[in-house]
Amino acid sequence: MAESTTAYLDEAGRPQLRQSIVAFIDVLGFSEISTSCRTMEDSQRVLDKIAAAIDDSRDFVRQRIPDGESALGRRWATKFFSDNLAFGYPFDDESGDHASTAWFIIRCSQRYQLKMTMNGFFVRGALTDGPVCLTDEIIFGSALIECYQLESKASIVPRIVLAEPLVELVMKSYRASADRLEPAVEQAICRDVDGWWFVNYLDAAQDARGIQWDLVEQHKTSILDSLSHTTRHDVLPKYGWACRYHNVFCHWHRDDPGYDDSYRISRVDEQSTIYRLNDAGS
Repeated sequence: MAESTTAYLDEAGRPQLRQSIVAFIDVLGFSEISTSCRTMEDSQRVLDKIAAAIDDSRDFVRQRIPDGESALGRRWATKFFSDNLAFGYPFDDESGDHASTAWFIIRCSQRYQLKMTMNGFFVRGALTDGPVCLTDEIIFGSALIECYQLESKASIVPRIVLAEPLVELVMKSYRASADRLEPAVEQAICRDVDGWWFVNYLDAAQDARGIQWDLVEQHKTSILDSLSHTTRHDVLPKYGWACRYHNVFCHWHRDDPGYDDSYRISRVDEQSTIYRLNDAGS
């Protein structure tokens, strides 16, 4: 992901608000991880691990951006602080297809979340469409506040939810061109039992060859490892949700080449109220 924040500076170098696709994402359980270290050396190891995970995840996003979308990947702005990632992609005066931009950001979020999970860090957050300014010196705008509030009050479990403005944008696009959308777009988001649409990040384990089951296996390992190290009763259900999502994804792709029941986590989740965009109905 590009690190420039000049997209939110005017010609005189002053910060400016721009209509954008905006995200706010943080690492689940980061405070507990940070405070559980007993020595400076332990803290440094944790710091090294999360820094490496962020770098690895950004590289994974870059590698998976199709050639036709490489220009989009050079236009956004990102900001890391503590365990948080904020990014914005402006589209106000450079127009183009806003829906295509939204789908692009959703797919990049898929890749970022999947790779962070592969590295042992589950994330949660929110995406929306609205005004924001994101520079090296300042982060400002109602869209970012909306994302932050959704991340803390609606995401809850390790999922990246879509705020209503973004849902309206992508749904309008889907209804207008469902017959022309690629399967990767159709399966990019899901609707959960509580009605929230969220990023179907495990779908990033799929490429032109099909499901990369080794990544699904790594996701299973990350969940089980996190469960084995978690004793807080307020955190355990969040990984329980990750188990359910993992098994639902396996259920969806049980007829795909390479599937084996061993990829599932031992739970009974086949009958689920998580739906993909193309099978959720109205």
